[in-house]
Amino acid sequence: MQNIDQILKERIQEKLAPAEIVEVFSEEAEDHDGDPILNIRVVFKAKNDRLDPEKVVGLVQHLQPTLRKLQMDRFPIPSFMTPEEVEFATARLLVNEDS
Repeated sequence: MQNIDQILKERIQEKLAPAEIVEVFSEEAEDHDGDPILNIRVVFKAKNDRLDPEKVVGLVQHLQPTLRKLQMDRFPIPSFMTPEEVEFATARLLVNEDS
């Protein structure tokens, strides 16, 4: 069976096309009330580094049936970054670790 990040990547790609979904990273967590959530970090490439807001708005609803099929009873919380933003964030983490 495919891992959850690969499955989510495929579903997100379906919804956000023509943007290219480069990578998806998910992490189980709890919100401030202790409810189960799934943080989903989406790395994408798109014209002018912008996603279609109308497609993004419906993404959570689009992902919920897939999560139910995977028996994952967590509310999806997506966040989005370009590859350049990922590089910058990684570089900052490395600099902070060296300090």
